[in-house]
Amino acid sequence: MQRERLFTKDFVLDTAISLCCSLNYFTLLINITGYAMLTFGATSTEAGLAAGIYVIGGLISRVTLGKYVEMVGRKKMLILGLSIALIMSVTYFFVSSMAVLYIVRFLHGTAYGISSTCTNDIIARILPQSRRGEGLGYFLLSVTIATAIGPFLGMGFGQDGNYTAVFTVGLIMYSVALVLALFLKVPEETLTEEQKAEARSFDLKHLFQFSAVPLAITCMVFYFAYSGVLSFISSYAEAIDLVEAAMYFYLAVAVGTLISRLTTGKIYDSRGPNIVMFPAYIAFFVGMVAFSQATSAVVLLCAGFVIGYGVSIVYTINQAIVVSKSPARRYGVTTSTFAAIVDLGSGLGPSIMGMILEFAGYREMYLICAFISLISLVMYWFIHGRRFGKEPGKAITVLEE
Repeated sequence: MQRERLFTKDFVLDTAISLCCSLNYFTLLINITGYAMLTFGATSTEAGLAAGIYVIGGLISRVTLGKYVEMVGRKKMLILGLSIALIMSVTYFFVSSMAVLYIVRFLHGTAYGISSTCTNDIIARILPQSRRGEGLGYFLLSVTIATAIGPFLGMGFGQDGNYTAVFTVGLIMYSVALVLALFLKVPEETLTEEQKAEARSFDLKHLFQFSAVPLAITCMVFYFAYSGVLSFISSYAEAIDLVEAAMYFYLAVAVGTLISRLTTGKIYDSRGPNIVMFPAYIAFFVGMVAFSQATSAVVLLCAGFVIGYGVSIVYTINQAIVVSKSPARRYGVTTSTFAAIVDLGSGLGPSIMGMILEFAGYREMYLICAFISLISLVMYWFIHGRRFGKEPGKAITVLEE
């Protein structure tokens, strides 16, 4: 039997748009705490908020606007989100205070939330059910590549305080993404009048896909643990005198992610999530412990590889499960529900980790993050793994809301 095709023109375009958005996200994230501290004399808590408020903006836009994706049209919403993000990328050049930075970061995050919800919704609609785990793994390689290149560019430019160059990267990325979006041909849903009325409603059951919430919360706890790595790697590297090695840390993360995403999606589709999820959690825990105690470049980079291997699996497989359980007309709401809740962990993490740094060191903070990831593992087991962990991804049936 001939397998359904994955690599269509629209798949490639949507993946490239996701890559551009993610490159901007990571290039800025790696620098924004240092930028706030150096330019405005912000404390670690205030700088952490500047990093986290971006994600909060994305969370709010996903929750409030995700339900309009199918009604307005996936392509139109994507172009709207990219256009706003492009405008906000320009405003970074004119930030004059922490208050203005918070506003810019929040609005930029809102635009990113719209754009990423649309790219995820589009890819969910394009992919065949029988290869969804594999296809999502390939699509999320866009984030993998951005995870490597974005921080590398960010640390390379930001190391000398050249934040104008950092902001220029974002401007270029969103310009390219907007042009690519114009060439997309996106499958759209034909909604009944009743379904359109549901989309306009602000009833909670229409704002959220509740079947996605339990696994989304599981992933939220996991990304809360991971957020400390994303936000404070630059200052941590300075504290342990491994700045040069840290420039290659996310390359190591990306290599680990690449290996896992090229292999685990197929395994999930045919053999279920447990066989890949448990090794992923163990890898992340071991990697975080090693990261927290690193004293050499070798240990730091090996930790990055193992962390990357674990992170990619946890997010990809959880997302594949919740999308497969959702009706096609609810893909926009499902992906926005999942991403918004996960974003809550990424958004709150930097601020809370910044508070921890006020009275504890980096090594202690990262050890705490390692043990928080085990809480996520226990949640996954009781929510899904215990009963459905051996169910192949291609065999998951849709749950009507």
